[in-house]
Amino acid sequence: MKTKMSKILIEKLKEELIQLHLTDMAHGLEGILKEAELERQGYLAFLDQLIASQLKARTERSLERRIKKAGLSKLMTFDTFDWNFQPALNVEYVKDLAELTFIANFQPLMILGKISTGKTHLANAFGIKACQAKYKVQFYTLQALLKKLYAGIADDSTDEIIGMLARCDLLIIDALGFIRPKPEYPSLILELVSACRHRTALIITSNISFQEWGQVLGNPSITNAIVDRLFDHACLININPGRSYRTQGPNAPQLNPHPSNQT
Repeated sequence: MKTKMSKILIEKLKEELIQLHLTDMAHGLEGILKEAELERQGYLAFLDQLIASQLKARTERSLERRIKKAGLSKLMTFDTFDWNFQPALNVEYVKDLAELTFIANFQPLMILGKISTGKTHLANAFGIKACQAKYKVQFYTLQALLKKLYAGIADDSTDEIIGMLARCDLLIIDALGFIRPKPEYPSLILELVSACRHRTALIITSNISFQEWGQVLGNPSITNAIVDRLFDHACLININPGRSYRTQGPNAPQLNPHPSNQT
């Protein structure tokens, strides 16, 4: 009878918790009750654990939403980064930057390296860390960002878009070097960088040198002004020379040094 009454009471509590929008507490109630009985916990310890389960689940969902809204990949974190793969990488410096002081100081962070050396992974990992710290983050490839800004010219919303981006705590711009240039692009980038200066931290990844930016963007004069603003108290991660994950990483295709003769 006691067991039957307990089950009825547990189901009643679960229903009431759901009505109060405490779904995670409802789902975890029986498991936490069993653990409390095994460990002979007091009432306060049991209640603390029950409430903690709700707070943990809510925090995890909030982080998931921030990561998704930022356009980040959950898979590219510092935990999944191979710290031993790039001999040229200053690991200690990167881990110092992962404390995110550069965001609080509104500093640009430049990540340079050849194709497939881990630049995007590092940029994404900084973004995930910033989301965990409850910073407002946005991630774009340069081509996608320029397309968004250029589209705003048609309806005169470019200034509004730039203002919205400059209100982020961290704006990540990936893959400078892969764009289909338009004459308006350099000016759009300059406007964005100027709006973010001393207000929003930037992370920019590039597989080309700063000297080549003018050639790629199409206006060396404006590009020089962009570089000047970015290098005002900027941080730099240089992965040059770097190994390619695509051709030398653990998942790279393996060549057979002794192919069998075929007839």
